[in-house]
Amino acid sequence: MNKGILIFCLMLLSFGDADGQNALSKEAKVDALNSVIHFVNEGAHGMLIVHRMLENFNQEINKYVDLDSYQINKIANNELPKNIFEDPDKWFCMKSSPYEWYEIAKLKAEKNKYANRKQIIATMSRMKTILENINQIRFDVDEKITDKDLTDTAALNRVYDELRKGVTLYEEYFTIQQSLLKQVAAAYKPLIPNAEEVQFPPLYKAMADLYLSTRNVLIALRNKDDEVLENLISKQEDALTAFENIDFNSFGSTRLSSRKIQRIRKNIIDPARASLVSAKKFIETAEVPTEYKQYGKFYFYYNSEMINHFNRYGNGIVFELNNLITDLNIPSLLFSELPHYYKVILPKKLEQVEHIVATDSKIVRLPSKLKDREIQMSTRTIKVDSIKFEVELYDHMIEDGDIISLNFNGDWIVEKMPLKAKHKKLKLMLNEEGKNYFILHAENVGRRPPNTMAVDYYYRGRKQQIILKSDLNVSEMIEIELVD
Repeated sequence: MNKGILIFCLMLLSFGDADGQNALSKEAKVDALNSVIHFVNEGAHGMLIVHRMLENFNQEINKYVDLDSYQINKIANNELPKNIFEDPDKWFCMKSSPYEWYEIAKLKAEKNKYANRKQIIATMSRMKTILENINQIRFDVDEKITDKDLTDTAALNRVYDELRKGVTLYEEYFTIQQSLLKQVAAAYKPLIPNAEEVQFPPLYKAMADLYLSTRNVLIALRNKDDEVLENLISKQEDALTAFENIDFNSFGSTRLSSRKIQRIRKNIIDPARASLVSAKKFIETAEVPTEYKQYGKFYFYYNSEMINHFNRYGNGIVFELNNLITDLNIPSLLFSELPHYYKVILPKKLEQVEHIVATDSKIVRLPSKLKDREIQMSTRTIKVDSIKFEVELYDHMIEDGDIISLNFNGDWIVEKMPLKAKHKKLKLMLNEEGKNYFILHAENVGRRPPNTMAVDYYYRGRKQQIILKSDLNVSEMIEIELVD
């Protein structure tokens, strides 16, 4: 986890001295810093919309080469504001647009003169420039597609070059946003309320724990750091349990027992539970729907499956946690949302890839379930002496109508294929780091259960054979080991 964000969140969980500052002045400065958080959060909403458009553009042009095209979203430029981040008609903003919050945050910074305000304004300005470029890219890509001959390789490559700019912009924005949050945390440090200034400290701690633990899981997914995920998910589950166990009525406050607050509580718990279910699903199966297979499991679970339970779009927990802070007059910083990240999917012909490469470049944990079936580990291992190798698949013994799907390192590289006596050849490339594996998934069991598949391959110049077996309850997994 980013060290600056950790410091920021730890401060949210503690209550120190106010250093003798006037209470009203402190409140105004916290409010000014919260304007910065509003800028961050509204910016994330606009980035989501452009992100969905870039995905659609990518899918649209891939059909001109050699990939299937999927309509992930149905959004067109002419249906949206000219500038997503100005949003004059409040197409997606709650109160003010990101640009409006930018101006509000600048004015409040100058008026309240909190620490390092000039640095914060400068960082916000850099983020605003990136948002302008992100908004423009949706028109630049559109222009390079509309009325163009996309069967022409040069024209097609110009579109892919433009889409790659989106990758850079989204990553740059995320990096600068993390710097901004560190700066906000530093400015907030002398403003942290003491115990007398905060009502319901146990409730606020439970809120902050839930926010922090959910955020940590998302950051680990973004960083493809699945080594720490199981521990982080456990902490997320503990935090959710602690929040659910807070008895709002025990504080003796009519505000906490009001229908509005109870509704907010429910609106926090429901997406938090859904987020936890998705996180556990990633650990157990990491299943990815067809339209996102090319993007890989980390991209799908971060950008689609889980961030919707965190950010406001998708009715995530951050928006409702912030509502609770506001409605209960807790004098603290609001919680910040996370931006999506973008990835370009290049057709194989443009990548000039001859071997199948896994979308997940490093696998630390082997799945325990796949498509609601248990996975049984083979007692044998496929040993190869080259990172690139070839396998031949065929029905073992006799053709009996077996139909199989084959999962390689989390990707379905064969789906619903009848096994024949004739060999099916596949060229594969192993991940250099982490684990590599096959999973045989039976689509049926043929006339002679179970489903059996022979795998032929070469090791040190000699032909080898492995037999995998699966039925409709259990799929067999075999690890692939590179031996020098």
